[in-house]
Amino acid sequence: MVSKSIVYLLPILFLGASIQFASAQCETWNDSPQKEEAENSHTNYRSALKMKDFELAFSEWQKAYNIAPAADGLRDFHYMDGIKIYKEQLKNITDDAMRKEIIAKILTLYDQAVQCYESTAIKLKDCDDTCQKQKAGQVLGRKAFDMFYEFNSPYPENLAMFERCLELSNNDVEYIVFEPTANILVYQFQNEQIDAAKVREIHEELVEAADYGIENNEQYKAYFESSKARMLAKFSEIESEVFDCDYFKGKLIPMHDEKPDDPDVVKYVYNKLLQEGCPKEDPFLAKLQSTYEKYASEENAKMQAEFEAKNPGVVASRLYKEGDFEGAISKYEEALENEEDQLKKAQYHLNIASIEFRKLKKLQSARSKALKAAQLRSDWGAPYLLIGDIYADAANSCGGDSFGARVVILAALDKYLKARAIDESVATEANRKISIYNANRPNKDDAFMRGHKEGDVLSTGCWIGEKTKLRVQ
Repeated sequence: MVSKSIVYLLPILFLGASIQFASAQCETWNDSPQKEEAENSHTNYRSALKMKDFELAFSEWQKAYNIAPAADGLRDFHYMDGIKIYKEQLKNITDDAMRKEIIAKILTLYDQAVQCYESTAIKLKDCDDTCQKQKAGQVLGRKAFDMFYEFNSPYPENLAMFERCLELSNNDVEYIVFEPTANILVYQFQNEQIDAAKVREIHEELVEAADYGIENNEQYKAYFESSKARMLAKFSEIESEVFDCDYFKGKLIPMHDEKPDDPDVVKYVYNKLLQEGCPKEDPFLAKLQSTYEKYASEENAKMQAEFEAKNPGVVASRLYKEGDFEGAISKYEEALENEEDQLKKAQYHLNIASIEFRKLKKLQSARSKALKAAQLRSDWGAPYLLIGDIYADAANSCGGDSFGARVVILAALDKYLKARAIDESVATEANRKISIYNANRPNKDDAFMRGHKEGDVLSTGCWIGEKTKLRVQ
């Protein structure tokens, strides 16, 4: 039984024989008596392609292509879509002769598209001569890509196509060209089919084009970066045999001498020479390093200043470590003014409270900030641990006498107990503090002498102003 795929391919291949590849390859339908027929076939095959009906697409594409290979002269659809259709046919063909015939047609379509761009028979909107050449170069890049990955073309022919692509594109190539070009160059060099000078020449063009794409093509920047990385990884197999420091110095020193005070030039030349193996001890590099480090220091300071202006909380942390506690508080307060995240605001309030208590001994203000932190984050035990520490620290000064100081300790214990109750993450620390201060609860006899018993509600007095139940020891 004949397979369905073979049945549908046979008419396509016979129809393919009728395509007029040799004549009027850049003709448009604009002045053609068959313009309407060409436009209708164009519309029909484009619709068929969208539906993946390749048999109908091929039939209609033939008609449109034979009448007007360059369509309306504003686009390359008939060439590039023809390539797409022929590639689809190749998927189901195993006969070598038939495959070679279709590959030849694909390569011819690429060449025709290039010729039409170069001759401006296809004229893109707002595209000058340089732009037209760049587009022709990009088409050649796709042709060379297919020659390498799909058609197994001879390397010398393939490399020539990539070179022509680079020449016409003026750096504006697609990211697909870098890796296959590097593979060909490395293979040919390793097999003594190309010399080091030629490798260096094309390598430089490729690196320049890759950097151009990274800098100017935001949409595909990541693809350019990864393609460049893979290309350089391939070149690394032969770099010690091809490149040396003197070569790059000879290339880059004139660039530096033209603009010795331009930091961007200095940076590029310095990094490039280091990248290519020049030692830092080289007198020229030592000179560059001094200039570059000065520039880098100025740039880093500028960037740090901009970062700190946008991140006062980070500055506050640095100032704290430097011992500028008032400055740290000021920056945390600045951070609070612009912060909307409740958790971050809570942390800033607690940081201020901690500094005011532990470093500046502003106990009342510290408690106020800690309470604000607790209000913003009700399940957080850390603010209550800090308030407990504040009360414990203030016990002697606020208690009035020994018994009063121990009542303040009870208020501190209340805060530790609350911290443990609402936040398991601080339970260990809360228990440690509770075990310490339990020994400082009021003495039972002292309480009795003052007319108090277990469970009575007592006031701490002073600025603390807390009420706490009496627990004696």
